[in-house]
Amino acid sequence: MTMIKYLASLLITLMLTACGGEKPQPQITIAINPWPGYELLYLAEKKGFFEKVGINIKLVQTATLSDAQRAYINGRVDGFTSTIVEAVQAQEFGGEPLTIALLADYSNGGDVILGSESFQSITDLKGKKVGCEVSSLGIYILARALAVSDMSLDDVQIVNMEQGNAHQALAYGQIDAMVTYPPYSFDILNDKKLASHRIFTTAEIPNEILDTVSLSKGVIARNPKLTSQLQQAWQLAMDYLEQHPEEAVKHMAEREQISEIEFNQALSDIHLLSSMEQKQLLKDKEKLTKLSKSVCNTLNQVGAFNSSCLHVESLFHSGI
Repeated sequence: MTMIKYLASLLITLMLTACGGEKPQPQITIAINPWPGYELLYLAEKKGFFEKVGINIKLVQTATLSDAQRAYINGRVDGFTSTIVEAVQAQEFGGEPLTIALLADYSNGGDVILGSESFQSITDLKGKKVGCEVSSLGIYILARALAVSDMSLDDVQIVNMEQGNAHQALAYGQIDAMVTYPPYSFDILNDKKLASHRIFTTAEIPNEILDTVSLSKGVIARNPKLTSQLQQAWQLAMDYLEQHPEEAVKHMAEREQISEIEFNQALSDIHLLSSMEQKQLLKDKEKLTKLSKSVCNTLNQVGAFNSSCLHVESLFHSGI
């Protein structure tokens, strides 16, 4: 009888412990598009870093920046990866109010305008057909590239072009140049028949194209620790990349469907931001807000949307 009572007591204790344990973490869905800088999120997923810091993140693959943004605007995900351009746009396009929860990297050469060798500079594109995603980063980079050369969007013929269609459009002469980024840019550059080259890169506008992860304000309100936990997982992935570069790059390059050499080249054109660097950036919130307003004003000027730009005042999460 004593043994039976003991076993019964043990069973009850185990059942109570199970019932009283931590509740399963709610799943947070984040739309993500191809871009080498965002691969750290997949690395965090593969290595279990999300679980390690106590969050349940599901990454939802999309084809382009515009697709990731649309997934958020349509309410299919809780957040999305994007440049600061799409983050500035999303709420004004009807998406839930959002907060930039993570600063992933600066594109300092990664985003490019590609064209044939007959175009040696942006000025050579005057009157030519330039492809770009007009509802997202592409139109912004094109506007900035033209401005650097004292030109405007009126000086070129803008063709709305999705990234996946750019290679064929260049091959058939439907466009003369394309605003693009890895891995799509490598696909174009590797085509010897096209003989394309970089006419412009974001190295000419350093620290202006900021890649981010945005989350809805509602999700953050319900999960107050989410931004700091996401930041921790990001840093664990960065540390793993530094400690195991060959393995990490092999995995990330395979996902991006480019070679390891190309992936390393892409990484050399961006500056991944550590959690410490992000905290330092966010201390100068005025600088980030100024950048966001500049992006917002440029988008207004090029007709990408019509906004008061007041929402950018609360765009960045101060608790990172």
